[in-house]
Amino acid sequence: MKNLLHITHRKSFSTLTAGLAAVVLLGAGANLSRAQALPPGVQDVVKLTQAGIADDVILSQIRNNQATYSLTADQIIALKNQGVSQPVIKALIGGGGAAPVTTPVPMPVLTPAPAPAPVVETPVAGAPAVSLKSFQAQLAPSGSWLQVPGLGLCWQPTITVSDPNWRPYFDHGHWIYTDAGWSWQSDYTWGNIVFHYGRWHHFNAHWVWVPGYDYAPAWVCWREADGYCGWAPLPPAAVYKAGVGLYFNGAVALDVDFGLGIDAFTFVANDHFWDLDYRPFILPRERLELVFHGSRIVNGYRVDHGRFVIEGLGYDHMSVLTHHNVRLERDSHDVHPGGHGNFGDRNFHDNRDQHSW
Repeated sequence: MKNLLHITHRKSFSTLTAGLAAVVLLGAGANLSRAQALPPGVQDVVKLTQAGIADDVILSQIRNNQATYSLTADQIIALKNQGVSQPVIKALIGGGGAAPVTTPVPMPVLTPAPAPAPVVETPVAGAPAVSLKSFQAQLAPSGSWLQVPGLGLCWQPTITVSDPNWRPYFDHGHWIYTDAGWSWQSDYTWGNIVFHYGRWHHFNAHWVWVPGYDYAPAWVCWREADGYCGWAPLPPAAVYKAGVGLYFNGAVALDVDFGLGIDAFTFVANDHFWDLDYRPFILPRERLELVFHGSRIVNGYRVDHGRFVIEGLGYDHMSVLTHHNVRLERDSHDVHPGGHGNFGDRNFHDNRDQHSW
């Protein structure tokens, strides 16, 4: 053991870890029981590694949390044995050159980088690549990836931490009516992914996005009340089956509430439905209680030539309710076999007489 300490003082980090690994392989009797007692933040890194998260995403998470750890030799070996790469280990102990802190600083997965002031962002043009790996790369700069019990790897947008009142389909966006039903047009740079794929779940007082790979103009549940309309993000239990539609609790979901409560819904008065940002017009909690309990579900889901269509309250009904001619637009997603496709021209309008809708 004295020889080992001598090496510790004279060799670099990479030489140290290689030497220690050799000692273990030669059966030097290194005590690994202590190595399992990793700090919580380091345990999170192990979970992300075992979940197949790319190193660049993990390194970004470590940098955002600005935490360094004083790891023992046994702990370093344990990390290597669990697949954690050398660059990630170096980042955990301070980038391979900075002196480690005496007391580890926790790196909770649920705390993203400090959020900037909310701004209206410009949408990214083009279709997102539909895979978990591409979702991770595109969403990492605007939030944090974390493990959620029962759901696996989910993404939490930074804004949901900085703004506790935030919820999906809530602000920096608006509704348009397309040939695939109501479509959410988001101004967030990440909106073309999370509002058209996957589901949303309320976890530890924050909203997280559960990855999904089937496209829809929006994954929402609709409600109507006297003078008001409302919508809420669908939960993970709302399962889409290609060619059939949505299932919930083992049955085809028609006008069901998906177990969604009042806190999931955004309600606005009908005369504000066509505004481009709903935040200033969302009902306050005291008014929302009365409106929600007096509302009814009107989802209008159907499958049309392989596309999932969300009629909601319908274009003709909304025209009457809002005293507004509903403009029919082409859905921004050109579907082809398999359920996926490419985003198209958002400025296209149907050739039919617009005043008739």
